[in-house]
Amino acid sequence: MEYGDKHILVLGAGASGIGASWVLAQVGAHVVLNDYKPVTLPADEEKRLVSAGVDIITGRQDESLLDGVDRIVISPGISLDIPIVKAAQARGIDVVSEVEVAYELSKSPIVAVTGTNGKTTTTTLLTKVLEGTGKPVRVGGNIGDSLSEVAYSMPADGFLVAELSSYQLETIKHFRPIGAIMLNITPDHLARHKTMENYIAAKERIFENQLSTDFMVLNIDDPIVADMKHRAPSHILEISQHQVVSNGAYYDKGQCYVTKNGIATPVIGSADIHIPGSHNIENILTVIALAYALGVPIETIHRIISEFHGVEHRLERVKTLDGITFYNDSKATNVDSVVKALESFDQSVILLAGGHDKMTPLEDFMQLVKHHTKAVIFMGEAADRFEAAAKETGVQPIYRASSMKDAVEQGYKLAVQGDIVLLSPACSSFDWYSCFEERGDDFKNCVHMLQEGRHH
Repeated sequence: MEYGDKHILVLGAGASGIGASWVLAQVGAHVVLNDYKPVTLPADEEKRLVSAGVDIITGRQDESLLDGVDRIVISPGISLDIPIVKAAQARGIDVVSEVEVAYELSKSPIVAVTGTNGKTTTTTLLTKVLEGTGKPVRVGGNIGDSLSEVAYSMPADGFLVAELSSYQLETIKHFRPIGAIMLNITPDHLARHKTMENYIAAKERIFENQLSTDFMVLNIDDPIVADMKHRAPSHILEISQHQVVSNGAYYDKGQCYVTKNGIATPVIGSADIHIPGSHNIENILTVIALAYALGVPIETIHRIISEFHGVEHRLERVKTLDGITFYNDSKATNVDSVVKALESFDQSVILLAGGHDKMTPLEDFMQLVKHHTKAVIFMGEAADRFEAAAKETGVQPIYRASSMKDAVEQGYKLAVQGDIVLLSPACSSFDWYSCFEERGDDFKNCVHMLQEGRHH
């Protein structure tokens, strides 16, 4: 779309909406940024938008906002079922995600990462590996800055790396990544997508506009993802930890291999990998497969993976005190992430969990908790439901904490030398905190306040 003189309504005054509004104003559009909630933008952001000519209307969202509008750009958190979107669709107004705007404006090709879990680790590692080529690389989307704003400042001949959720993919039109990664699909966000089929369909939009010359990495150890190879029009790269693949990457006896037309080349062995757990092998294999296909030399891929020590708030080692190691996995906002965290450790684990409840089923999850933990400490709004499910499954002992400090202190008291105390909440953070980062920082502060030798 040519935006000059077009009237654009941007819905949602978060980072994504602010970024999109500013960029669209730069390319000559008349922009209204709207949020149904009364929002006070940070002063510098507001000044930047106003000086770019953006109208900011918050605290109401009536249908008159649609008059004369050529296109709606929607932020990822907003449901397509809200009245103004329904009214726009009835009037035949285009509704697209901010990711679509980024695609239209980026001078560089886009590489995209999606899946239920592991997106941030994979996106971060992929960005570092691509940076190793010396080309300009920027990252945005679900992590970092608004994707359209990053795209707007992107020079040609580099790579724009996008971490994308199902919400962002739900409303694309022409968005086409030259390379994309599909990590795994497990039930998440079902409140929004209603059914698993809808959720899978939203994820699959990542490859709908790809050409046969574009690359699509599929984790074939996940049956739902493996099934996508029949529908993706792109050049498929498979990854697996259980079988040899002829194009892509696989893991066998402690070694990651990259393959092209059936010829395997070793890339990196477990001794040089510093992020724990088989789910991180999955993340690493997808990066190897895509980076190699995009022309990154094997030596570069090896060097950068060997230097990578993980992402903050994602199985982040905080401290070892009296032989007890504390891990911050605040980014684990669903049960599947916690399963992966628990499976990463051979030691006894004391699990700290709970928060704002996503209402996903807990029976299978608690079976695993029962076998992988020495004790559990529940906190936050979800604590009652979690405790009931844990008792039903026979998990014990179960403790309750009234604050993060209380949870950390109880975990420290229960632990003995060689144990792990793991914050892996299986919930979003919005009961006590504004985001998972704030929750993780609070956990780390509480751990740093513990005093050595004060154990028991």
